Amino acid sequence: MDGIALRFWYSCAMKSNWNYQDIIDLEYFLQRDVKVRTEELQKRDREIYLQQAKTNDEPGGLTEQTDPPALLKFWLDARRKTSPADTILPGNYAAEAHGLLRILLILLGLFIGSSAGFAFFGYSGSTPINVLNFLVVFVFSQLVMSLLLLSRGLFAKLGKRSAKLSNTLSFQFVATAVARLGAWLLRRNEQEMDAEKRLTMQAALGRIQATDSIYRGIFYWPLFLVVQLFGICFNFGLLAATMLKIAVSDIAFGWQSTLQFSAQSLYNFISWLALPWSWFLPAPIGHPGLSEIEGSRIVLKEGIVNLQTPDLVSWWPFLLLSVLFYGLFTRLLFYAWGKFSAQRAAKRLKFDTPSARQIVRRMKTPVVRTQAGPESDAFTATHAIEPADLEVPRQEPQDLQPTTLLLPDEIHDSCDRQQLAHILEQEGLTIADTHRFMADYEKDQQLLKKFHQSEWADSAGITIIQEAWMPPLVSFLSYLKEMRGAVGSLPITIRLTGKPDTTSIFTPVSDELSLKVWQQKLDTLGDPYMEIRPLIEE
Repeated sequence: MDGIALRFWYSCAMKSNWNYQDIIDLEYFLQRDVKVRTEELQKRDREIYLQQAKTNDEPGGLTEQTDPPALLKFWLDARRKTSPADTILPGNYAAEAHGLLRILLILLGLFIGSSAGFAFFGYSGSTPINVLNFLVVFVFSQLVMSLLLLSRGLFAKLGKRSAKLSNTLSFQFVATAVARLGAWLLRRNEQEMDAEKRLTMQAALGRIQATDSIYRGIFYWPLFLVVQLFGICFNFGLLAATMLKIAVSDIAFGWQSTLQFSAQSLYNFISWLALPWSWFLPAPIGHPGLSEIEGSRIVLKEGIVNLQTPDLVSWWPFLLLSVLFYGLFTRLLFYAWGKFSAQRAAKRLKFDTPSARQIVRRMKTPVVRTQAGPESDAFTATHAIEPADLEVPRQEPQDLQPTTLLLPDEIHDSCDRQQLAHILEQEGLTIADTHRFMADYEKDQQLLKKFHQSEWADSAGITIIQEAWMPPLVSFLSYLKEMRGAVGSLPITIRLTGKPDTTSIFTPVSDELSLKVWQQKLDTLGDPYMEIRPLIEE
């Protein structure tokens, strides 16, 4: 039982141990694997799994029940260890930049807070400090920012449009803002760009949006925390400067306003502000009483000659406590909230994108060596893509995941379904059903309607076969957007085949330019759950 408990704890720890540095490195390694052959990836990832797997009695060992986040964390750690010693991973650069930003904001907060305190309390001895100015500059401004941050959670519960507004108010979607700025610049300068540059730019903006949609919390909360550190240090500096000036200077406090409100009205407002501490520091200690407020009112033509010293100094505990509760303590609470939210965002990572699923599948799938036997008419094309002594994943029938296959109208009747099923089986997929599409508008819309009504709980996604030598049309990209709306976050995989020859309609894609064009076109959609790769590798 102890071993089971330790393994469960370790699995939960690994699941919640993801951070922005890990995500950056994960995306880096995934990008490097794009041009690596599937057989090499299968062999490497299976070896990573076997090297990390231990006996069931040892905590931390990999088992068939290990969840995808923990499997991917093992995979990432293994990839990091096998990287060249002189290679600095991008995640390290990001962590170093984040650390420098944190130090800079801490020092900047202390400097600005203390400087603001010393500057505000530069009392000359003839005019008291107006406490209303202090409250507006150092307390009310922080309350407004706190309310804006709290509105994020409120708006998020009211619906998508309100959530979008809250995200704008709290500056959460930095990547979205960058993408929108880039799109505006692109529209402004697209007349001066050739087609290739314009497509490259659109693809880059799409990748930013795709990354933001699945990792936004992982990247937002570290920035949120450093901003709160700045606020904490700002209030520390302000409190230190205020206490020092009060301790070494004879400072008088008063209040005045062009608006002719009464001392009673101000007392009621001050009493309301002092609620967090008035239960243990009542008036006139925690805040001025009515008589002190009346006695510290400044009348411009009379000056301070007729004002009493006890009334003029009765304000400073209230001002310090206001900064302490509404400034420092509030920032500390937001910092704790940010820490909790960062851990929750890490735990909520599903890693259900096609690339992540492929890694998990390769790690769990055993590899066996096959040899080509005597060729028969039925399997000539299949053996043409499966040479002798090839290491292929061994898939048990019960381990195959169903996928919905979409075939374009022009190749629907001529493709070899048996060969196609064999190819997909090697990747852990079995064809659940097949649909013809891109034949006419009405039938395509009927297919989308069927997808809307389908249950996708156990599905591995949708697999679309396309010919690489035909660039994707605008109508096809539009159809993909409609399909995404119908199936939610279900993976959609585009499998490209080359020009058919005399032996098979499914051939390797020999034209690198065609692959590049397809990849860039799909990147413009900004869809993190869409993947493109050749059906058969050379």
